[in-house]
Amino acid sequence: LYAGRISLEKGVMEIPEIYRKVKEEIKDIQLVIAGSGPAEKELKAAIPDAMYLGWVDHNDLPNIYSAADLLVLPSKFDTFSCVVLESFSCGLPVVAYKTKGPKDIIQNGKNGYVVTNRDQMIQSVMAYFRYEELQKSFKKSAVIRAKAYTKKGIIDQFLFDTGLHNC
Repeated sequence: LYAGRISLEKGVMEIPEIYRKVKEEIKDIQLVIAGSGPAEKELKAAIPDAMYLGWVDHNDLPNIYSAADLLVLPSKFDTFSCVVLESFSCGLPVVAYKTKGPKDIIQNGKNGYVVTNRDQMIQSVMAYFRYEELQKSFKKSAVIRAKAYTKKGIIDQFLFDTGLHNC
Protein backbone atom coordinates (compact mmCIF):
# COMPACT_ATOMS: atom_id res chain seq x y z
CA LEU A 1 0.00 0.00 0.00
CA TYR A 2 1.00 3.55 -0.69
CA ALA A 3 -1.23 6.14 0.97
CA GLY A 4 -0.72 9.83 0.43
CA ARG A 5 -0.43 12.62 -2.06
CA ILE A 6 0.69 11.35 -5.45
CA SER A 7 3.40 13.89 -6.15
CA LEU A 8 7.07 13.82 -7.03
CA GLU A 9 8.20 15.22 -3.68
CA LYS A 10 6.59 12.19 -2.00
CA GLY A 11 8.93 9.90 -3.95
CA VAL A 12 6.07 8.13 -5.75
CA MET A 13 8.11 7.60 -8.90
CA GLU A 14 10.33 5.21 -6.94
CA ILE A 15 7.36 2.91 -6.45
CA PRO A 16 7.36 1.48 -10.02
CA GLU A 17 10.91 0.12 -9.66
CA ILE A 18 10.25 -1.15 -6.14
CA TYR A 19 7.06 -2.89 -7.25
CA ARG A 20 8.65 -4.36 -10.38
CA LYS A 21 11.57 -5.86 -8.43
CA VAL A 22 9.36 -7.22 -5.63
CA LYS A 23 6.92 -8.70 -8.14
CA GLU A 24 9.77 -10.67 -9.75
CA GLU A 25 10.04 -12.67 -6.51
CA ILE A 26 6.48 -12.42 -5.17
CA LYS A 27 4.33 -13.02 -8.23
CA ASP A 28 0.90 -12.56 -6.64
CA ILE A 29 1.63 -9.28 -4.86
CA GLN A 30 -0.88 -6.48 -5.46
CA LEU A 31 -0.01 -2.82 -5.11
CA VAL A 32 -2.74 -0.48 -3.91
CA ILE A 33 -2.42 3.29 -4.23
CA ALA A 34 -4.67 5.45 -2.03
CA GLY A 35 -4.52 9.12 -2.89
CA SER A 36 -4.45 11.58 -5.73
CA GLY A 37 -2.18 14.31 -6.95
CA PRO A 38 -0.26 15.86 -9.82
CA ALA A 39 1.88 12.77 -10.59
CA GLU A 40 -1.08 10.38 -10.71
CA LYS A 41 -1.20 10.12 -14.51
CA GLU A 42 2.55 9.43 -14.67
CA LEU A 43 2.32 6.81 -11.92
CA LYS A 44 -0.63 5.08 -13.60
CA ALA A 45 1.36 4.90 -16.85
CA ALA A 46 4.33 3.37 -15.01
CA ILE A 47 2.24 0.87 -12.99
CA PRO A 48 -0.94 0.10 -14.92
CA ASP A 49 -1.67 -3.09 -12.93
CA ALA A 50 -1.79 -1.35 -9.54
CA MET A 51 -5.17 -0.75 -7.90
CA TYR A 52 -5.86 2.99 -7.69
CA LEU A 53 -8.39 4.07 -5.08
CA GLY A 54 -8.13 7.80 -5.73
CA TRP A 55 -8.70 10.26 -2.93
CA VAL A 56 -9.91 8.46 0.20
CA ASP A 57 -11.90 10.09 2.99
CA HIS A 58 -9.89 10.12 6.22
CA ASN A 59 -12.61 8.12 7.99
CA ASP A 60 -12.20 5.30 5.45
CA LEU A 61 -8.42 5.01 5.81
CA PRO A 62 -8.49 2.60 8.79
CA ASN A 63 -10.28 0.01 6.64
CA ILE A 64 -7.67 0.37 3.92
CA TYR A 65 -4.75 0.18 6.36
CA SER A 66 -6.29 -2.85 8.06
CA ALA A 67 -6.72 -4.67 4.74
CA ALA A 68 -3.12 -4.09 3.61
CA ASP A 69 -0.02 -6.07 4.51
CA LEU A 70 2.66 -3.37 4.36
CA LEU A 71 2.84 0.38 3.79
CA VAL A 72 5.61 1.64 1.51
CA LEU A 73 6.62 5.24 2.16
CA PRO A 74 9.16 6.40 -0.46
CA SER A 75 9.27 10.05 0.62
CA LYS A 76 12.73 11.35 1.45
CA PHE A 77 11.45 14.57 3.01
CA ASP A 78 8.90 13.61 5.66
CA THR A 79 8.60 15.55 8.89
CA PHE A 80 6.34 13.92 11.47
CA SER A 81 4.64 11.41 9.17
CA CYS A 82 1.10 10.91 10.44
CA VAL A 83 0.66 8.11 7.90
CA VAL A 84 3.14 5.97 9.88
CA LEU A 85 1.15 6.36 13.10
CA GLU A 86 -2.15 5.86 11.30
CA SER A 87 -0.78 2.66 9.75
CA PHE A 88 0.65 1.41 13.02
CA SER A 89 -2.63 2.02 14.84
CA CYS A 90 -4.24 -0.40 12.36
CA GLY A 91 -1.49 -2.99 12.76
CA LEU A 92 0.13 -2.11 9.44
CA PRO A 93 3.96 -2.17 9.42
CA VAL A 94 5.83 0.42 7.37
CA VAL A 95 8.97 0.49 5.27
CA ALA A 96 10.24 4.05 4.86
CA TYR A 97 13.34 6.08 4.19
CA LYS A 98 15.41 7.25 7.12
CA THR A 99 13.90 10.72 7.34
CA LYS A 100 12.67 12.81 10.25
CA GLY A 101 9.42 11.32 11.41
CA PRO A 102 9.64 7.75 10.09
CA LYS A 103 13.08 7.15 11.63
CA ASP A 104 11.80 8.42 14.98
CA ILE A 105 8.65 6.30 14.98
CA ILE A 106 9.60 3.06 13.22
CA GLN A 107 11.65 0.61 15.24
CA ASN A 108 13.76 -0.92 12.49
CA GLY A 109 13.34 -4.69 12.30
CA LYS A 110 10.57 -4.68 14.92
CA ASN A 111 7.52 -2.98 13.41
CA GLY A 112 8.87 -1.98 10.03
CA TYR A 113 12.05 -1.02 8.27
CA VAL A 114 13.96 2.24 8.00
CA VAL A 115 16.15 2.23 4.89
CA THR A 116 18.58 4.58 3.20
CA ASN A 117 18.15 3.68 -0.46
CA ARG A 118 15.79 2.04 -2.94
CA ASP A 119 17.67 -1.28 -3.02
CA GLN A 120 17.32 -1.58 0.76
CA MET A 121 13.62 -0.77 0.44
CA ILE A 122 13.18 -3.51 -2.15
CA GLN A 123 15.08 -6.03 -0.02
CA SER A 124 13.10 -5.05 3.09
CA VAL A 125 9.75 -5.50 1.35
CA MET A 126 10.81 -8.93 0.08
CA ALA A 127 12.17 -9.96 3.48
CA TYR A 128 8.92 -8.97 5.14
CA PHE A 129 6.82 -11.12 2.82
CA ARG A 130 9.12 -14.16 3.08
CA TYR A 131 8.30 -14.91 6.70
CA GLU A 132 4.76 -15.22 8.01
CA GLU A 133 5.88 -15.18 11.66
CA LEU A 134 7.79 -11.94 11.05
CA GLN A 135 4.64 -10.37 9.60
CA LYS A 136 2.62 -11.32 12.68
CA SER A 137 5.29 -9.98 15.01
CA PHE A 138 5.62 -6.69 13.10
CA LYS A 139 1.84 -6.18 13.11
CA LYS A 140 1.61 -6.64 16.88
CA SER A 141 4.60 -4.37 17.46
CA ALA A 142 3.11 -1.70 15.20
CA VAL A 143 -0.03 -1.47 17.33
CA ILE A 144 2.02 -1.30 20.53
CA ARG A 145 4.21 1.46 19.08
CA ALA A 146 1.19 3.52 18.00
CA LYS A 147 -0.12 3.47 21.56
CA ALA A 148 3.06 5.25 22.69
CA TYR A 149 1.98 8.33 20.74
CA THR A 150 -0.84 9.84 22.77
CA LYS A 151 -1.62 13.57 22.82
CA LYS A 152 -0.49 13.82 26.43
CA GLY A 153 2.71 11.87 25.76
CA ILE A 154 3.61 14.04 22.79
CA ILE A 155 2.95 17.29 24.68
CA ASP A 156 4.85 16.08 27.75
CA GLN A 157 7.83 15.12 25.58
CA PHE A 158 7.71 18.48 23.80
CA LEU A 159 7.67 20.35 27.11
CA PHE A 160 10.56 18.25 28.39
CA ASP A 161 12.61 18.67 25.20
CA THR A 162 12.12 22.44 25.24
CA GLY A 163 12.85 22.78 28.94
CA LEU A 164 9.35 24.05 29.69
CA HIS A 165 8.32 21.07 31.82
CA ASN A 166 9.24 22.85 35.07
CA CYS A 167 7.33 26.04 34.30
